[in-house]
Amino acid sequence: MATKSKVDEAKAKKAKGKRAWKMLGSGSALVAGVAVARLLDAAWATATGHKPPTRPENPDIGGREAMLWAAVSGMAIGVAKTYATRRAAQYWVKSTGEVPPGMLDEGKPGSKRKLKRQAT
Repeated sequence: MATKSKVDEAKAKKAKGKRAWKMLGSGSALVAGVAVARLLDAAWATATGHKPPTRPENPDIGGREAMLWAAVSGMAIGVAKTYATRRAAQYWVKSTGEVPPGMLDEGKPGSKRKLKRQAT
């Protein structure tokens, strides 16, 4: 029965870490985006008395309303996704002591540094 070499084990562990980070980072951004979109829809309906424009490029929707919806929804969803991904990265660092895979430039000196665990 053949045993895995340490190099193979390290590669498998690294690949597993990348998959775990993709799931954590993408999942948190997805949940945040959906939650904020629903909140925005409700807030828009409350503020204006009608549903938000689902197709702002439709000529039947006023230009001001279309631009306002695009600006507000784009900014809110972008901020929520960024915040959620940053919190997921902070959790990753706190749990593993390392920056999530792919966050550091691999070619730069000192890019594979380990972080001190911080009490938050």
